Amino acid sequence: MRVELLCTGDELVTGLITDTNSTYLEARLFDLGVKVARVTLVGDVRPDITGALLEASARADVVIVSGGLGPTSDDFTLECAAAAAGVSMQEDARVLGWLKERYAARGMAMNPGALRMARIPAGTEPVRNPQGSAPLVIQQLGRAHLFFLPGVPREYRALVDGEVLPRVRTWLAAEPHRTFRAFRLLRTVRLPESVLNEHVMPLAPNHPRVVFGFRTHAPENHLKLMAEAPSQAEADAALAAAEAACRQVLGTHVYGADDSEYAPVLLGLLARAGHTLAVAESCTGGLVAQELTAVPGSSQVFIGGAVAYSEKMKSAWVGVSPDILAKHSAVSSQTALAMAEGVRAACGATFGLSVTGYAGPGGGTPEDPVGTVYCGLAGPGMQPRCERISLAGDRDRVRLFAASHVLEMLRLHLLTAPVSP
Repeated sequence: MRVELLCTGDELVTGLITDTNSTYLEARLFDLGVKVARVTLVGDVRPDITGALLEASARADVVIVSGGLGPTSDDFTLECAAAAAGVSMQEDARVLGWLKERYAARGMAMNPGALRMARIPAGTEPVRNPQGSAPLVIQQLGRAHLFFLPGVPREYRALVDGEVLPRVRTWLAAEPHRTFRAFRLLRTVRLPESVLNEHVMPLAPNHPRVVFGFRTHAPENHLKLMAEAPSQAEADAALAAAEAACRQVLGTHVYGADDSEYAPVLLGLLARAGHTLAVAESCTGGLVAQELTAVPGSSQVFIGGAVAYSEKMKSAWVGVSPDILAKHSAVSSQTALAMAEGVRAACGATFGLSVTGYAGPGGGTPEDPVGTVYCGLAGPGMQPRCERISLAGDRDRVRLFAASHVLEMLRLHLLTAPVSP
């Protein structure tokens, strides 16, 4: 099955917004064993959209189109679809009914712009949008199945998961001479993509049925494994063997697999051991706390913390001695250690973490230039520890990798030196 994606909108080709829909769908299709053959971006130009639809439908079995289905005058993707198929636009009674229900439920009156969304190409199938107004529209053009989705990510993802992927899955199951596939995504931290490649690619010749691939999702790097075989059992066995070999060489760099995300994994380690955590942040400005509190139920583990940005607040909120600040500065191992111990004591937590550094673009010293960050860890049964790291990149990147580094200090400690609360 050949699948292509077509994304429409001037905002995409002018750089005003980033196309996140395609990356989401590409990953979801890859889970089904489908690698997207082509992604095309087209501005709001009618002949260009019509031409792109005709070209993609001539090449692909499935074309998934996003954008241009809304109520405004520049939402004319479906008109281009009608032109490509040589049919007229017609008001669909089902879509009109859905729109009336949605507007009535919100206490809003229908307007001419909303009525545009009820007009679809003749002979197409509309599907109700559970998250918005514009429907999903399905069209047959030659041998290709075309799916037209709204570009709003929330609506796009709901329709992809609920309507598009189930249809693709059914078609794949019906393919003659079907190849069976099995997948695994191994998620790593503190391992550059080139180093990850060096570790695992020597294993590839021993696993001829497995395709090795890589994905960067800063601050992480991921290893994609896809096994192909004449039966599902053979594909599963090939994947299991490759995964075991990769885990052996990657060790603790692998924190999870597939849909696992870092913060829930770390919080789970803490919760199972009965530990609690508090954080004191300076240069990261709350990024560590933000990542942790994004997880439902994190309050069972994460007690709280402080964004102790100024020297005054480092003393007032997390107990850093003015003498330490005067002698060693706010960006130093001594201050990081004092912050970690101080926030742990102030919150009564099992562990305390701290981050202080120069995120840039200003600041820094000859000894500690911009990008220097000190990360502290304090806990029971251990000597408080500080790690100095040097990070390249802009302010956002320094802050992101600093937050990741300090959390990884704690995860590795839990894995290698478990303690009682």
